[in-house]
Amino acid sequence: MAADPIKLELRGYFQAFITLGHIDRDVSGTTGQSYRPETFRYEGEIWFTGSTKLDNGTTIGVRIELEGWSNGGGSTSTNDQMDEEYLFAFGDWGRVEFGGTNDASYKMVYAAPSALTGWGFQDPNMSHRGSGFSSSNNAGRAATVTPGMSAAMGQSSGDANKLSYFTPRFAGLQVGVSYTPSFSRTASVATCASNTGGGNFSNCPKNLNAYHNGLDVGVNYLNKFGDVSLALYGGYFTAGFDRGEAGVNGNANPSVNGRWKSWAGGAQVGFAGFTIGGGVGQDNNGLRGNNRTRWYAASVMYETGPWQVSAGWWGGRNDEKSVTSLTAQNRAGRDKIDMFEVGGNYALSPGIKLVGGVSYVMGSGQSKSEKADSWAVIMGTVLTF
Repeated sequence: MAADPIKLELRGYFQAFITLGHIDRDVSGTTGQSYRPETFRYEGEIWFTGSTKLDNGTTIGVRIELEGWSNGGGSTSTNDQMDEEYLFAFGDWGRVEFGGTNDASYKMVYAAPSALTGWGFQDPNMSHRGSGFSSSNNAGRAATVTPGMSAAMGQSSGDANKLSYFTPRFAGLQVGVSYTPSFSRTASVATCASNTGGGNFSNCPKNLNAYHNGLDVGVNYLNKFGDVSLALYGGYFTAGFDRGEAGVNGNANPSVNGRWKSWAGGAQVGFAGFTIGGGVGQDNNGLRGNNRTRWYAASVMYETGPWQVSAGWWGGRNDEKSVTSLTAQNRAGRDKIDMFEVGGNYALSPGIKLVGGVSYVMGSGQSKSEKADSWAVIMGTVLTF
């Protein structure tokens, strides 16, 4: 009872960008679609974190993340305005997290670094590509065009309710494990256990065409040898599929879904201001048959004083050998995505960065939309507080 009461800390970020560029004309259904060369975009969150340290040395707290932007509908929107919300506790024995947050392997990843804050290749906040391309080229993660470098991603179990444990770091090595009871196929929410699924739940139906018993394991190793720093990463994610009737939970064809399996590996080496990193992995996207995405990433970043600059590449490949063609603009066959980024940032002061760079997305597939390339010149400001 001698411990202090919970104290609230307010933090967060806000990212705002202007992009000038080009997106190839693509096709959605039978209608061609062109795009304006300029866009204004932003994204942010406010983090409410409360914690206290007990007399035995254990810290217990809660974190709630509020979206700092109008999430799809302004004042009349019923869309979720919260991102993550979870309890945590940590001490010499490790760390536990319980609630709606990302998996262990997502939080432990080390792979291709990026100085283009808000973009990059690990589940970026920003993107620049056409709607037809996004819906028809399946060479990204979770049968989308989204990149990623960890075993579990936002498109799989994401922020669904889960229990995670992270060991203390021994001789540079740490292990994290997450368990997720249930989550949906197309979003980062649990079908029976998330605020975005309709509030606190009272039951979890079976045969709901949802993934269940998600198990995620992440491992990383951090060390320094003289002037050289080393980071190694590995992760594995799997979940079963609770198959039901067609049409349940928005699934028109549950027979194509199966056990979700994904693995990832990465490494970073730092020396004299340079950080060189890369990653590789495979994700079956939660689909049966040969529909796995093979992905690769590599980049180099240099930091000196207030400057950071980087150049990198992410490539995804999906043969789609057991997928039937859905439409004329989403036909079965090998899809490819190559994403290139060059950028940097300059710190005006602690928490204020100017960000700029160039992004190029190159697609390959069997239809016009799957091949709709895009490029953008990026200028922005990133605030953290």
